[in-house]
Amino acid sequence: MTSINFKAACFDLNGTLIDTGPSHRAAERATVRAFGFDDLTADHPVTFGTGVIPGAQLVAEYLRHRQRRRSTGRIPAPVEADSRRGYRPAAGCRIDRPQSGGAGALVALVISGEWGYADEFLRIAGLAEVFVCSVTLEDVVKLKPNPEPYLKPTEIMGVESSQCVVFEDSVAWFKAARPAGMYSV
Repeated sequence: MTSINFKAACFDLNGTLIDTGPSHRAAERATVRAFGFDDLTADHPVTFGTGVIPGAQLVAEYLRHRQRRRSTGRIPAPVEADSRRGYRPAAGCRIDRPQSGGAGALVALVISGEWGYADEFLRIAGLAEVFVCSVTLEDVVKLKPNPEPYLKPTEIMGVESSQCVVFEDSVAWFKAARPAGMYSV
């Protein structure tokens, strides 16, 4: 059996550290209703793990393709306030805040959302000091399943990707971790 000495870990935010699923689904429901649909349907695109902007593009393409009547032109803002008010860690997630002078693996946040979105959740949860760096859609050219979002933090932290483990909850991100040469959980 081979032993691996991990020097760094990359964490996703939505669904991995923080349970934002209910607010994201509420935002999608509000959006499709604004386009004249009753609710999400069986053929609604799977946006889980794609990121806010790519996910919104998938929904927009779907709605344009399936639209039954004209929209008012107004698309509701995501219902993120609900999850921010009721912040709770994702099931089974426990993060201990670092002790001063403590040693251990470097920890990066890697998300396909915007920095301001992640920053507010980290501030509310008191987790901002846990991460050595954060990589958002604003820091990369290509999003998952391209490996670039995972290669960026290893470059910043100065570690080999083979010495990094990824904690994730979506297939798209696992597909990005593999070509980056990282282990994933």
